[in-house]
Amino acid sequence: MLAINGGKPVRETPIVARPAVYSEEVLQAIADVLKSGILTAQHGKWVKAFENELASYLGVRHAMAVANGTVALHTALKALGVGPGDEVVTTPFTFAASATAVLHANAVPVFADIDRETLNLDPASVEEAITDRTKAIVVVHLAGMPAEMDQFLKLADRYGVKIVEDTAQALGAEYRGRRVGSIGHVSTFSFYATKHITSGEGGAVATDVAAYAERAKLIRAHGEVGKYSYELLGYNYRMSEIQGVLAYYQLKQLPEMQKRRDAYVKVLLEELLPLEGDLITVPRPKPYVKHSWHLVQILLAIEKLTKPRDFVVEALRAEGIGNVFVAYPTPLYKTPLFQKREGHGLGCPWTCPYYKRKVEYKPLPNAEWAAERVVSLLVMPNLTEQDAIDTAKAIKKVLSEVKR
Repeated sequence: MLAINGGKPVRETPIVARPAVYSEEVLQAIADVLKSGILTAQHGKWVKAFENELASYLGVRHAMAVANGTVALHTALKALGVGPGDEVVTTPFTFAASATAVLHANAVPVFADIDRETLNLDPASVEEAITDRTKAIVVVHLAGMPAEMDQFLKLADRYGVKIVEDTAQALGAEYRGRRVGSIGHVSTFSFYATKHITSGEGGAVATDVAAYAERAKLIRAHGEVGKYSYELLGYNYRMSEIQGVLAYYQLKQLPEMQKRRDAYVKVLLEELLPLEGDLITVPRPKPYVKHSWHLVQILLAIEKLTKPRDFVVEALRAEGIGNVFVAYPTPLYKTPLFQKREGHGLGCPWTCPYYKRKVEYKPLPNAEWAAERVVSLLVMPNLTEQDAIDTAKAIKKVLSEVKR
């Protein structure tokens, strides 16, 4: 009997996905920062050290730490000159920030469809969405799966648009031997608590282009070029020194933490093989990419089940699988934000006089197909091979009870 119906759960103690434990060295460094009284990046050393480490890790010339992944996207778009009257193409099957950052830049998000095999943006659909107003494409490496960057770079050359890599979920992933975040014109990162490295909150912008880097630095710090002298409209998007300590040491730990993620996923996927092609599909990386496994995305064959996807998720939680959720249940264009189009008030940026157009948010079949079927497992470095075995056992148990 399923635990949700009163049966015994697979796990009496639920699985909980947590970030890495901080060492005494990290705790001491934080204590030293507190004792020094230097808590801001302008006068400290840790944020600068982290930026240097991140740039070196990615193989780019410039990395700028910011307050979180959302403002990293906003900063990147503004650094590229995105503004009123512009369109930015992105995916509807992602976290809201990939599109709301476009709104923050007072530009109009345009959604393209996804590829069913990877759940990433489909380059062919993106090309269909490009107009003479398109300024940039925000390419999300969803769940740690690298997007088809060669094709997006060809689109950039063909249409004169810029590529922003949204690498919030994919630090450490690789595409044809290059680390994601080093391929587009500008890239962005998130260091939220569930990400590959975390400073609680935090983010970064990276680029090889000095002009974009200098503009990003101004945007994150009030546009200030000298004491109380302001060159452009900026914000306070800075990272703190304590966040810098956490991010610096987490980045040092990233290779070891990625090994643990890989080990967990390897066992999980092996255990799930009997279900694949029948009751589930798992997007798997192609030979020329390295997946960094922020999430394992499982697509249910819902037409073969007697219960909806949300019942399956609740049943798995009842079995003790605490790291299961849904990313993402609704394509962004179907959410109230994009249906109401209130934006900044009075409908801006959609009603901006510089835009003078009407964008239509039509249904995108692959995004809706995925949103109806997807079940997500958060992958963190504390998860063990036994956790993977128990998770697969719970999935088999639940699906065997709800299959037609």
